[in-house]
Formats: sequence, structure tokens, C-alpha cells
Amino acid sequence: MCTGNICRSPVGEAVLQSQLSEEVTVSSAGTHAVVGAPAEPEAHDFLRRELNLESDHVARQLTREQAESADLIITMTSEHRSWVARSAPRAVRRIFTLKELSLLLDALPSETQFSSLKDVALAASRLRPRLAGELVDLDIADPYGGPPEGYESSFSEVLDFSRHVAREIEQRLPAA
Repeated sequence: MCTGNICRSPVGEAVLQSQLSEEVTVSSAGTHAVVGAPAEPEAHDFLRRELNLESDHVARQLTREQAESADLIITMTSEHRSWVARSAPRAVRRIFTLKELSLLLDALPSETQFSSLKDVALAASRLRPRLAGELVDLDIADPYGGPPEGYESSFSEVLDFSRHVAREIEQRLPAA
């Protein structure tokens, strides 16, 4: 999830959906979505070039009901994470930035298995205090309106962290 749901989050959605089993449903939304708009051309180009994927993404606004029913919510920035937590306080233990989730999944013992994605999220949430004292930038920059290299850098980060998160989830969920 990102702000407009037309740049970073459509790329993350496509990467995660392509890397996770069909039993896991991945969808993205925005905190201030450009509802009904397609993903930016740069996102389409990146997905086509890097993953040979075509996207028919249409921007959506995240609702409280969607957030509260989600097993895991991945945001692109700490500000987005805070926005979702304020909007859906019951989901707070299942909300992470993409970078944060990647780091927390690395901290779980490699042999740890879970029966659901929600259990993965809750286990990662219990490890949050480990990151509390570290000066770690947990945000992926918003490239919207910037130069082409900004899009490339942002989307490459989304790709790398999404692939890592997908691998970790696949290893920890027998049904994933």
C-alpha cells in the first residue's frame, strides 16, 4: 500500500502475487488513492521489463474494513503504516513497512513454520522491539513526478524486498 496506489504498491502487488502460491491473495490500495486510475506507465514498463508481467491494475482506496480483515498489511513508508494504524487500530499488529517486514522475517528462526499468514504477521510483530533502537530507514521513496531514475530506484527496491518477503513467507507456510 502506498499513497496514490499508482506507483510503488502496484509493483509490490504484482511481484508478491507472482512469487507467492495461488492460495495467497495479494491486493494493493492507497491511503489517498487516485481511485480508478491505472498504474503509472513507468510501473507497467518496469513490470514488463523485469518480470515479463502485464498489469491491469486500477487504483483503490483502502477502507477500515479491508484493513481489519487483512492477515498482513504491507506499506511503503512508516507514514503509511501510521495512517493505517489510525484508520484501523485493530490491525496494528499486522501492519509493516515492506523493509521492516523483510528485516523482521530475517530475525525469525529459519525453521519456524506457521499455519497462516496472520500467524507470520503476529510473530514478526513480536520482534518489533529489536528494530526500535536501530536507525534504519524503513521507507521506500515515492518516485511520482520525479525523474526516470527515481522510478527505477524505487521500483528496484520494491522488487528486491518483495522477492525476499515472498521467499520468507513461502518457507514458513506449508500451504503457501
